[in-house]
Amino acid sequence: KDVLINTHFQSWTRFVCKEGINTFEPFDFESLRWLQLHIRNYSGDIKISKVGIRRRQYPFPAKPQVTLSDTALQRLVNASVNTLYNSAQETVVDGMARERQQYSGDGSHQLHSIYQTLGDSRLPARFIKTFSQGQTTEGYFMDSWPAFDRLARVMERQVQLTDWGPILDHSIGFAFDNYYYYQYTGDTVGLGESFPRLINFYAYLKKIQAADNLLPVENLGIPSVWMDHQAFQAQRHKQCAFNLYASAMCVNALAPLCRALGQDEKAIEIEKFGKTLLAAAIKKFWSAQEQTFIVNLPWLAAEGGPRYCDRSLSTAILFNQCPDGNTARSIDLLVNRPPQLGMSYPCNAIWPAWALASVGRMDVVLKDLRTKWATMASVKLNNTLQEDWVCQPDDASQWSHCAMTPLIMMHQGIAGIIPLTAGYKTFQIYPQLEDLKTFDITTNTIAGPIVFKSSGALGNRKLTLEVPAGTTAELVIDQREQLKFDKAPVSKIPGKTTYMIKGG
Repeated sequence: KDVLINTHFQSWTRFVCKEGINTFEPFDFESLRWLQLHIRNYSGDIKISKVGIRRRQYPFPAKPQVTLSDTALQRLVNASVNTLYNSAQETVVDGMARERQQYSGDGSHQLHSIYQTLGDSRLPARFIKTFSQGQTTEGYFMDSWPAFDRLARVMERQVQLTDWGPILDHSIGFAFDNYYYYQYTGDTVGLGESFPRLINFYAYLKKIQAADNLLPVENLGIPSVWMDHQAFQAQRHKQCAFNLYASAMCVNALAPLCRALGQDEKAIEIEKFGKTLLAAAIKKFWSAQEQTFIVNLPWLAAEGGPRYCDRSLSTAILFNQCPDGNTARSIDLLVNRPPQLGMSYPCNAIWPAWALASVGRMDVVLKDLRTKWATMASVKLNNTLQEDWVCQPDDASQWSHCAMTPLIMMHQGIAGIIPLTAGYKTFQIYPQLEDLKTFDITTNTIAGPIVFKSSGALGNRKLTLEVPAGTTAELVIDQREQLKFDKAPVSKIPGKTTYMIKGG
């Protein structure tokens, strides 16, 4: 029985051959694991020979340096790097086997790995500039740009042929992309084209704010709200996460960018708007009884029980959005994951990973990396990261997709390295090594490489750091440890001591 491999959605290359030897190499590139040939209209014998692939790869300035004692995690890291080589070339895309388009939101998390693992800021700068050029006259961005199919979807939305409009949460994610670019590079010149467009998007959000001070997620016309396709049972359940996300963008990304660019009054205005969104989200979705956000709280009686989502909980933890700092219940939900908790697909799994790492629960993240990520069929069979938690060889899911949670967590979770001020003038190192007996990693920065080496088990562990000249590392460790460095007056993390280490 003939089987048609059609994972690229009717995309085929056709060659017309003449008698004799024919040699072909397509001008455009393909990304593949299996190659299928269909030969028609021939007589006599046909010989196929010298079938091969010429690999195309971006010249990244740094080679990945991540070594672990855990062989399964090492294989996962290797698959993550190989996936990144696939998805980050002249543009930063979700996957090269299907759309090959630049996405913000879930697709742009991989920029963290491009900065930290591969030491490149040119591709992120290009992403910031070119993605911003996809802004509409209304003020929101095409969620993927450059991309013809987004223009096609606008036409389809006009006559109700698709539920997929330009995704507004990706416009929010793009504001974070700009903020992270500034944090990683210290460069404001590269924001010259995108920043005014971010202000236009902020103005659009103000226009769609409803009477209850919340941003709607339904009946938006052409654009749509996605957030995730697995974590929610109903569209209206997304309103909590969407508004928390928008609030976090205003307060923690767009307002700081305004200040970096000398627009202090605009920063105050944007912060006020963000706090208004948060107050409205708390009023509608915060449960005083459960001390957490319940995404169906207004409809609880009709729906027969509470629903939570990892996006709302993670955002609230990361950006201090829980009233009076009451995060215990939200953390408990992310750790224990009852059936009522909606969990996101792999590209969005970075949010609970970030949240858990921020509160010292790297043990949960490591368990996920070992049991959910390292066991993926694509990791074992293809040296890549797959699009969905479960993928079959011939289904519609990509086998090389940009879900960079494992690689991001190597730098920002296990080593705990994040910039605190633009250009890594100061940065945090908050190690959470758990049971890893050997862990060596180089985090590339605009100021130079940060080298982190650890050996030994918990209680008898040696840590070696190389800090770039002209920078200051804030090393966060257990308060029982005593080091010969200056202590910070106050540690940002309870139960920990922060030591200040000058580079050079």
